Amino acid sequence: MGRMEVDMFVTEEMVDAELPNFVAKVQQQFDEHYAKNLPNLQAPFVFVSGGRKYIKIARRDNQTSVICFVRAADGAILKAASWKAPALNFTRGSIFEGKFPFMCYGL
Repeated sequence: MGRMEVDMFVTEEMVDAELPNFVAKVQQQFDEHYAKNLPNLQAPFVFVSGGRKYIKIARRDNQTSVICFVRAADGAILKAASWKAPALNFTRGSIFEGKFPFMCYGL
């Protein structure tokens, strides 16, 4: 993707429809990583934690942390700057892409 321009061909309704698929794919990525590399540990639970403009995607295991933020307007993936806010320097990808820009250890 690139800088912070909004993709005008994607609507919020499209993002709402795709978000559950994105969360399921992220959960699958964690499940596969933990099964292969950390079989004695349980994979973290991936969940959506609110947000109207920027939707927080978080994980919960022995602690809770942010994986990324998704811009509600077009599905752009943003790195977390803190628990409450995304880094607004540039986008890291889109929930509509098949390949995600992060590993189990972060963006």
